[in-house]
Amino acid sequence: MSIDYVDMTGVHSKIQELYKNTTPDNIIHRFLHPVADPTYVYRYLWGRCCRSFFIYYNNKPVGAVDVTPCGDGAEVAILIIDAYQGRGLGKAVAYDFAGRLKKMCFRYVLAYVSPENYKALAIARKIGAEIKCRDVCVVKYVLAEGGEEMCRRLSLYRGSIGLLMSKGRIYRRTSSLRTAPRL
Repeated sequence: MSIDYVDMTGVHSKIQELYKNTTPDNIIHRFLHPVADPTYVYRYLWGRCCRSFFIYYNNKPVGAVDVTPCGDGAEVAILIIDAYQGRGLGKAVAYDFAGRLKKMCFRYVLAYVSPENYKALAIARKIGAEIKCRDVCVVKYVLAEGGEEMCRRLSLYRGSIGLLMSKGRIYRRTSSLRTAPRL
């Protein structure tokens, strides 16, 4: 499966385009609430060190991954647009980013999932994440056991994310995404 990522942090127009291809139900699954303008939420996220990556499959944008550092962990949200769901992309991205986040010295990943989002919960179960549900399901996937020495997460996240991601085909954003140069 050929999946590429493009850092889209701060590019409001591309976020709007992506969410135009997403049903209201999937927007609710992503934000746990109806959202009329996703760029409003992204302005808030990007102001808190969140990084947003577009997921490209066969040179087409098919989703986004949002990664926000929080303490020793990272909060992660994955969105796959409706036309590409059911192809294993969500699971592939979840496995891929778990490995990347571990290399960036995060101890765990958190995701907040609607109990009705059975696809995301199924992926979480398959990768062995801990799931606790009430009104919202909290998914926790442990990347590093407590005994491992960890490095400084936030400075590593800010300083070397480009180097870590370039080895796994993440591209810088340019005016033409399909011809983006490798880092």
